Amino acid sequence: MDKVKINNHQVFSLVADYTIGTTILSIISGVAEYAAQDAWIVALITPLMGFPFLLIYFYLAKLFPGKTLVGILQDVFGKWLGTILSAYIVFVCFLSVSQVVFYIGNFMKTEYMTETPLYAFNTFLIIAMAIGLMYGLECIARTSEIFFYIITFLVLLVIILDLPNVKKENLFPVAENGIIPILKGCLYLNSYVAWPLIVFMMFCPINVEDIQKTRKSFFYGYYWASFLNFLCTIMSILILGATITAQTNYPTYLISKEIDVSVITRVEGIVTFSWMCSEFIKVSVYFYAGLVGFTQILELKDYKKMIIPISIVLLVFSGVVYPDAQYQNMWDSTMWELLIGFIAAVLPITIIIMKKIKDGVRHIQTMKINEKEHYDSVQSLFYLGLAAFIIILSFFLIKFLLM
Repeated sequence: MDKVKINNHQVFSLVADYTIGTTILSIISGVAEYAAQDAWIVALITPLMGFPFLLIYFYLAKLFPGKTLVGILQDVFGKWLGTILSAYIVFVCFLSVSQVVFYIGNFMKTEYMTETPLYAFNTFLIIAMAIGLMYGLECIARTSEIFFYIITFLVLLVIILDLPNVKKENLFPVAENGIIPILKGCLYLNSYVAWPLIVFMMFCPINVEDIQKTRKSFFYGYYWASFLNFLCTIMSILILGATITAQTNYPTYLISKEIDVSVITRVEGIVTFSWMCSEFIKVSVYFYAGLVGFTQILELKDYKKMIIPISIVLLVFSGVVYPDAQYQNMWDSTMWELLIGFIAAVLPITIIIMKKIKDGVRHIQTMKINEKEHYDSVQSLFYLGLAAFIIILSFFLIKFLLM
């Protein structure tokens, strides 16, 4: 197991680069498809909706000090069920690697080299990722520090150069279709911005000195990435309008083509480079989290021996993970929310409630309490269980109502 420790600034840059990832280029169109010209409102309020989930993740780390998500699941649900749930999370991590690699390869094939096979781009990224992880998490963390400044500078540069193309009328009317489309957009964006941060629980507890002291850096990285995403979203609406933003696959890339300031033109390569930097960090974090979880499930000593064989499998899978663009859009807007929502919303809350129930039962069994205290304890356990059921049911009910 990789016992290297990363500092707070590296946590900040990892979270920021990871969160920027897919959102600044391709997810904006999905948000606009739900909320139209109100997509900027979605990008503004979604970080606030995601904040409670981050608090839950750190509360989990406080309840189970020094344990990764795999260890927590096995401790709460037992060896067998905990291992099954852990395997599910590892599968989602590896699936996400193939998805992100596909996004990059498909973008390059569509926008730049149409005659080049998809696997050529995917192979290049997989090799770069595997080499980085061979050197360990510290290599990826240091790379993210460098990439953070590059990504931030380039994104802000594109935003500033695009200001002359802004059309304020594209923002109106506000909330024309009511609040439901905005809530749908928030749920969709949250599944790409806040919920995926649960994968940091797969390794952060063993790769930082004190996970509670990294909370501020974690939050700063999350909100900085959300701020950049908000800027890209509102600029896409202001320049392209809601209809074009929803119809194009890469709105941020498209608005960069609109830049024409004196001799400064054709700067879309800036967006491409910054996006690929952030996606490299994102795919590396997913892969590392999956490897750490896989290693813990099989009780292996070193994850590095598994990098090459799993990389080959993921490379093959990256070319077939999405049969076509229509299937990709359907999966990203429906199935992905359910997959990551179970891991990042339902499971953590259930873990906390199960932990409280176990502690309550242990208290009843070990402490000498009178009859009234016994009744109060059992009643509290009942209400905790009822709350767990309501929370889980509410998640799927909200998802059903917003479809």
